[in-house]
Amino acid sequence: MARVGDAVIAAVEESVQASFIPQQLLPECDEDALARHMHWMAPLHYDPGAGRFRTSVRSYLVRTGRHTVLIDCCGGNHKNRPYFPRFHQREHDWLDRLAAAGAAPEQVDYVMCTHLHADHVGWNTVLKDGSWVPTFPNAKYIAHRDELNRWNPAHASHRFSAHNEFTWEDSILPVVEAGQCVAVDDGYELDEMLTVEPTPGHTLAHVAIRLRSGARQAIFSGDVMHVPLQVHYPHWGTSLDDDPALGVRSRLRLLESCAETGTLVLPTHFVPGNGCFIRRTAEGFAFEWNRDHS
Repeated sequence: MARVGDAVIAAVEESVQASFIPQQLLPECDEDALARHMHWMAPLHYDPGAGRFRTSVRSYLVRTGRHTVLIDCCGGNHKNRPYFPRFHQREHDWLDRLAAAGAAPEQVDYVMCTHLHADHVGWNTVLKDGSWVPTFPNAKYIAHRDELNRWNPAHASHRFSAHNEFTWEDSILPVVEAGQCVAVDDGYELDEMLTVEPTPGHTLAHVAIRLRSGARQAIFSGDVMHVPLQVHYPHWGTSLDDDPALGVRSRLRLLESCAETGTLVLPTHFVPGNGCFIRRTAEGFAFEWNRDHS
C-alpha cells in the first residue's frame, strides 16, 4: 500500500506474464535499445526466453477518506475472449485479492475507468445464474461520455473493434441497464481529490485520473504507457493505440507534468504495482521506482 496525502492506495493484481513482442508493441523499437536497457528490464519487465515484455493487469483500490474507489477492472472471469487468450474464460482469484486489500464488492462506492477496453472493465460484472450482473452492487461506474458512445453499438459514433467484440454486452451494458453507469466529461471531480484528465491516443477518449491530496499527487495513467521502456522512448508510437501520434503527445505531456510536479505515476501494466516517479535527464526522461509501501 502507498499513501498520497490522506489517500491510501492498494494495487490489486489479476495477472503478470510475458505478453508483447517488443517490435509488435513498439514498431520503432530496435535491438540496440533493448540491449542498452536489458540490465534493468530482465527478468522483471522482459522475459529473455520468450522474447517478450512482461506486463501486469491490475486495478487500484483508493480510499479517499470519504469513499472507496476502484480504478479500472482488469479482464474478469468467464469472459468470452477467443481473440485474446490471456483473457479468455479465465478463473482468477482477483476478488480474493480485492478482499485482502480491504474491500468487499459491496463496499466499493465508485468504479472509475480510464477507458473501456476488455482488460480494464472485465470485473465490472460477474456471471450469476447465467446472466452478467454488476460486481459492485452499491457502486456508481464512472466512464467518459465519449468512450461510452464509442463502444455503444446503438450510438452514431460507435467504432467496431474485434478486440472488444463482446465487451459491451458482457461488461458495460449490464452496468448501464442497472442504472449504475455515470457518463462524465473532462474535468469531472470526485471527492475533491480525483480528477478526470484527457490523455487521448490509446483510445480517442482515454483519460488519466489524477489524485491530489495535501501537497502530494498521483496519476492513474491507464494505457498512456504499457511498459517502462516507454519512459525512455516516449516518441515511439504504440501499435495498440487508435492514434499513435496523438498517444505520443499525451505521453509526453504526462511525463513532463509528472517530472515537474513530483507526481507518482501508477500505470495499469507496469511490473511492479507501486508506481514510479519521473525525472528529466539529458536524454529526456527516466523513472525511479516508488519505495513507499506504507
